[in-house]
Amino acid sequence: MMKQEYLFLTALLIVGILFISGCVQQPTIKPTTTTQPSETPTAQSTNNFLTYDSPAYGIRIGYPSDWTKSEQFMGSVVAFLSPTESTSDIFRENLNVIVQDLSTQPMTLDEYTELSVSQIKQFFTDANITDSSATTLDGNPAHKVVYTGKQGQYNLKWMQVWVVKENKAYIISYTAEVNKYPDFLGTIQQMINSFEII
Repeated sequence: MMKQEYLFLTALLIVGILFISGCVQQPTIKPTTTTQPSETPTAQSTNNFLTYDSPAYGIRIGYPSDWTKSEQFMGSVVAFLSPTESTSDIFRENLNVIVQDLSTQPMTLDEYTELSVSQIKQFFTDANITDSSATTLDGNPAHKVVYTGKQGQYNLKWMQVWVVKENKAYIISYTAEVNKYPDFLGTIQQMINSFEII
């Protein structure tokens, strides 16, 4: 019973990522048209970064001002979509943040990682994990997984970083077409480095 509950939680994580990475057409997510009070230029103003705060979820993250922000989309706290590069660009590389409440079934980072990694191949066609390693997120022990796979017609590459803290899992996911993955990596790393649990 306990293992099934763990698997259910992990499935929620992966399914959430599936939906977020499926944000491929511009009409799917409506951009925020007004600047929220929580959005302010950061110290990285040379890169035109804004700061997104969510007191309700206890997170803060920087993001480029020309990326589209969408809150509460398909189970995420927030998703950021890269600018459209041309009229033929129907997949928008994106970063999303998910916060999972684990209070009803507490688990360690190692347990969460083991279950999440084991299920990746079950949820993505031709999944291939290229990196699974310890890292840090906002100064906390964390885990990073990089993998490729197919979703519909797209050959995609994901990077996920997660941390488990105080019965919550904080998951940051970057999704890109395989050939465009390196193009946004510098920006994505800045966003991940700016992430804070507040």
